[in-house]
Amino acid sequence: MTGKSWCHAPRAFLVLAGLSVLTGCSDDPYKPPVFPFLSSYKAARSGAPVLLSNADWWKKFDDPTLNALIETGLAGNLNLDLAKERVIEAQAIQRAVPQSAFLSPRAGVGYERGETGESRTRANASLGFEWILDIYGGRRAQIDAAGARIEVADAEVDAAQLLLLLNIANAYVDLRYQQTALQLRRSELKSRRQTLNLIERLQQGSAATKVDVVRAQALVSETRADIPETKAAIDAAKNELAVLLGKVPGALQINLDGPVRQPRVSLSPEVGIPADLLRNRPDIRVAERSYYASFRDVAGARADLYPQLSLSGTITSATLSAARPEYFFGPVLQFPILPNSSNRAKVEQRQSLVRQAHTQWRLTVLEAIRDVETSLADYSASLSAQRAAEETVRLYKEVVTLTRQIVTGDGATIRDLIDAEQNVATANTTLAATLNRVGRSFVALNVNLGSGHGVGKDKTGN
Repeated sequence: MTGKSWCHAPRAFLVLAGLSVLTGCSDDPYKPPVFPFLSSYKAARSGAPVLLSNADWWKKFDDPTLNALIETGLAGNLNLDLAKERVIEAQAIQRAVPQSAFLSPRAGVGYERGETGESRTRANASLGFEWILDIYGGRRAQIDAAGARIEVADAEVDAAQLLLLLNIANAYVDLRYQQTALQLRRSELKSRRQTLNLIERLQQGSAATKVDVVRAQALVSETRADIPETKAAIDAAKNELAVLLGKVPGALQINLDGPVRQPRVSLSPEVGIPADLLRNRPDIRVAERSYYASFRDVAGARADLYPQLSLSGTITSATLSAARPEYFFGPVLQFPILPNSSNRAKVEQRQSLVRQAHTQWRLTVLEAIRDVETSLADYSASLSAQRAAEETVRLYKEVVTLTRQIVTGDGATIRDLIDAEQNVATANTTLAATLNRVGRSFVALNVNLGSGHGVGKDKTGN
């Protein structure tokens, strides 16, 4: 490059430096969004913020089978694998942001015929160099935005994990409920057959009518009719669990037919204000990082409004050339196309996306608070219902025992006995459904608090 070209370089630097100062002053620093949590929780009137430490909440069920299912699911769930791959994709996108400096070497070999007719080999090589000066922070903004989207993808892995925990726990709670319902149907069937036998004996002694016998037979038939549907529900829950664990239905190597016990929990519903909600809820972190990415996208678009400066050069050498190697090195100044209305519209569009992202964050936080408050109310109510249902079962069983003792002595009628057994069956069914509701509401409460999102991650976050 000539000396004349070099003398203009400092002047170009001074012009662009002045522009960079003016542009830099127009960029507002990022301020993370905040939300007044203390005034948003009902519990704020009675307590201070607390940090709820309940990461492995499913262990509160004290059920080894559920623990094994979740451990297997965290290792084999396909939706979780997809979410992890999206993190890798986001990382690759960040690495694909153009480098500020790069080399472009080239080499070639050819043949040429001299004046005497002989062939000679000619080799040439060139080395290109370019350094893009990121005066307005456009490239830095691209890298920052891509980094934020990596964090979005990572938070979406946590969200996928929470969804997995929710689905496995709910499917298991439902499975145990259906298995309990099957046991209840079979127990009711046995009891109603005993009652039918008793009524048939009483009919032989003219102490019961044909109507009493037919009514007892109808109850036996009704109970038998409920069993196939319950069995089908059990098979459906097993198939659901197999798919959640990344297994073929029927090939799940975890015994689900052992002793049946509905999961029970006793965590107090008075958890106070979950002060770690912002950190634990993946959807809130996704919204905040998306907001930041949109914020940095504006800086990237704004940089396109101003001239871009780069330093570039080439060195070319040919083995059979008598001249010394040729080289070029100097600044290149690129001005945006005028008029610049399309780039300005792009900036306005991205500014609108920032405002949308901020509104989405606020909406996400409000929905999170709603979820937690609703879950707390549902969990508290279901615990109260469980205690009442347990007492109801106890009392109705006592009624059946007393009725059986006195029905043969004319102290009670056959209809009294049938009604008492029906009340026990209904109470048992209600208790099983209530325990199912308690289990599901406990699961929902912990998932809505974001508990368990980081279980299974190593120190690197994988």
